[in-house]
Amino acid sequence: MSSAGDKVAAVAEVGLWVAAAALIAGAVGIRLPGGLLASSTATPGTSAVAIASPGASPTPTLTSSLAPTPSPAPTLSPLVRKFQAYLARKDFQFQATGTGSQSAVGVNLSVDLALTGSMAYKAGDEWDTTKMTSSNGQTMTDDTTYAGSNKFERMNGGPWIKKPRTATDSRILFSPTRLFVDTGVETKNGTALHRLEVADPAALSAEIDALGIVTNSHLMLVFWTRADGTPAVFRMEGTWTQAVNGVQASVTTTEEFAFTKWAGVTISPPKSPWQWIVDGTDGIAFGLPSGWSKSNANNTLGLTEYVSASGQFDYKTYDAAGLTLELLVDGVIASAGDPVVGRAATSVGGQPAIRFGVHRATQKDYQVQTLAIYQGRVYQFLSFGPAGKDAATDAMAAQILATLEFTK
Repeated sequence: MSSAGDKVAAVAEVGLWVAAAALIAGAVGIRLPGGLLASSTATPGTSAVAIASPGASPTPTLTSSLAPTPSPAPTLSPLVRKFQAYLARKDFQFQATGTGSQSAVGVNLSVDLALTGSMAYKAGDEWDTTKMTSSNGQTMTDDTTYAGSNKFERMNGGPWIKKPRTATDSRILFSPTRLFVDTGVETKNGTALHRLEVADPAALSAEIDALGIVTNSHLMLVFWTRADGTPAVFRMEGTWTQAVNGVQASVTTTEEFAFTKWAGVTISPPKSPWQWIVDGTDGIAFGLPSGWSKSNANNTLGLTEYVSASGQFDYKTYDAAGLTLELLVDGVIASAGDPVVGRAATSVGGQPAIRFGVHRATQKDYQVQTLAIYQGRVYQFLSFGPAGKDAATDAMAAQILATLEFTK
């Protein structure tokens, strides 16, 4: 993917669809700070909220509501109580579809994304799927499932990867204790619905900041509900500051979801997911097929190695010594001693990279090398396969490296 494509890149736990929270290596995907599907504790600093009279005119936009100044109010709306009770149901579940937009601006950084997607929740488990489209038409998809103590994610239809579910994968947006102001009835998506605006935007924003992914949040949340408190639509918009590939960026987001289902929701973990490897020493994490295991065969060469009956994946890191990526690759190719094919620019973990293949005569195999420089260090990745199986080895190397994140 080109540098423009890198700016669309992979998102997972930080983002729009209310279920995730951290940039995934490979790019600049930005979505709403993560795990926003409800908290079991009361919103800190929230006080009882007054309700507008039934004839009150609806607020036309959210933009004017971003300032964290909730109106003092002596009475909690009966409709808000119904809404809270609905969210507190033991069998609370739903499916929803939505659209949104996001932009990020920083030093030498400008990203604009259009987003579409769907999500579901049931009994603490959830799934979401998001399609991100950049202003130049490039697209990327992110699918995530939370089931039990595990999180499963895949990018662009690639392999599902099984990861531990973290504490931030909780429900914030749908907290049954959060207070709202009923501003009256308005027509939304062709239906007369009650508009409920979050009573304390500052408290909501503080909860988002507390996740540790973004800072300086200023967010507003609105639900449109039926008369019995059933949610029909929700919308969040606002701003925050976030590190995007090492650059502090100002992010603006708008997202809106319409509920399509309130019962009969099924959430199941995907079959045959890949394992998630975290290397704290070299500062990377990546996915591998479940049957691959670590080997010490090449430790003396400084290589970390994983093997299976069908392939092998090795890597090592070392100081770049001031070399550019092009000069570095020139040197590696010159020392290969065997025919090199298919040199091409690519990306790894959001960083520029160069990939090439080597037909090794002595070993009678095919090797794919991919090199990148990150924070002054070279990351050299090697994938191996049988001679004559170049396409399969290339494809496996690409799949593995598409999952890789730099963690330092």
